[in-house]
Amino acid sequence: MFDVVVVGGGAAGCVVASRLSESASRSVLLLEAGPDLRTNLPGDLRDGWRITRDFDWGFMSEPDERGVVENLWRDKLLGGTSWVTRFAVRGSPADYDEWEALGNAGWSFQDVLPYFKRLEADADFGDQPWHGDSGPIPIDRYHELPPTDIGAASLRALEAVGFPFIEDHNRPGAVGAGRMPMSSRDGLRVTTADAYLPIGHTPQNLTIRPDTHVSDIVFDGTRARGVRLVDGTVVRASWVVLSAGTYGSPSILMRSGIGQADHLQAIGIPVLLDLPGVGANLADHPAVDIDPGYRGAARDAPVLHSIATFHSGAASSDAPPDLMLWVADPRGTPPEFSIDVVLLKPRSRGTVRLRSADPTDPPRIDLPDLREGSDVERLAEAYLRAWEVASRPEIRHLCADMPPEIDAEDLRGWIRANSYSNPHVVGTCSMGPSPDDGAVVDASGRVHGTEQLSVVDASIMPDAPSGFPHIPTIMIAERLSEQIASLL
Repeated sequence: MFDVVVVGGGAAGCVVASRLSESASRSVLLLEAGPDLRTNLPGDLRDGWRITRDFDWGFMSEPDERGVVENLWRDKLLGGTSWVTRFAVRGSPADYDEWEALGNAGWSFQDVLPYFKRLEADADFGDQPWHGDSGPIPIDRYHELPPTDIGAASLRALEAVGFPFIEDHNRPGAVGAGRMPMSSRDGLRVTTADAYLPIGHTPQNLTIRPDTHVSDIVFDGTRARGVRLVDGTVVRASWVVLSAGTYGSPSILMRSGIGQADHLQAIGIPVLLDLPGVGANLADHPAVDIDPGYRGAARDAPVLHSIATFHSGAASSDAPPDLMLWVADPRGTPPEFSIDVVLLKPRSRGTVRLRSADPTDPPRIDLPDLREGSDVERLAEAYLRAWEVASRPEIRHLCADMPPEIDAEDLRGWIRANSYSNPHVVGTCSMGPSPDDGAVVDASGRVHGTEQLSVVDASIMPDAPSGFPHIPTIMIAERLSEQIASLL
């Protein structure tokens, strides 16, 4: 019997377990489906300049209208998808003000800023009022490292076509081009497992159980009383926190009888609560890319990134920037270099559904793709901007022939045919005041219609942020851990 069981030791779960165990009188259990490699970490995982797929869940999307199936890149080990990403762009203050405007009191930018500051140690701007300087997650832009020739040329080209230079993409109101902030130190990735659960500092009241798969939640009526493991073992707890991620948390809810009633009945799961929003509202950052024709050399390290954010013609200047161009140093053999064109505020949505009641079956994940015409139009606008950048002499003198120009009439079809998921997936247990509007949890992360059950991870974001989801996910975990602790 534990006071709290946290399901999922990823970007959010490590934070939640750490913060809730700060009170020595509270017993906390963290369950992680993958291994705990903190004492025997492969070097490829620690390398902050690149990523490895060695511990991937193996989730695949459902075929889209083109028949394309995508690998969905979720890491299965303590630290979770912290081992995939290392990018630390928060997004715009307007992202969080919009969350509050949807009925989520306490989620405005001014409300969440203290938690962003709490989590970070910004090496460049820690003395600024919108940053922290002593949190567990390091943030560094590596301004002292020289760029590659093509990286420097790309930034000059971006400035030449009108993007203002931005030193700090996390400065409120920053829109323009500059170095990507990264959650690493001296080129080494720092995950939430490192930062919040360092080896040798695990409190005695926190138990970590790796290689442990959760089947479903155990209820007394609608009050959560613990979880059932895949082997049938029941772990009792006074409070259950799901931090299993955008794919995992809705899957566990559905296996527990919470979700769209018709779907649950179709696969033989008794309905506890008809909550149609579970597994719906899957948002992502779809993208296409341009190959400017670089055929030069690449260096092993560092691999630096730059981004340029901007507003589409359809977006208000007061709204979050909805488009981004992303440039990374050449990498791989042979070296690859592209300008990635990213839609930050898509309107298209996908779903997560169960294949069966068997907890070992992977979920059916239907990516948003580009269902909404406005998404295609905005990506087309951004593509033309990227083409302008790729055509600049700063880039052309380092590159071979330009790729064939796409006729304006064919561009939208080309975008539909060549788009891909980043994947920056959020939203499948969306936060909001009313289940009738698709909300799964309230503004405190508690599942509507239940007691003693919370979801704390990227799945509760009602919309994709105009940055990268990793740092906002840690912010959510910091904020909601504090709220849950006040209730225990």
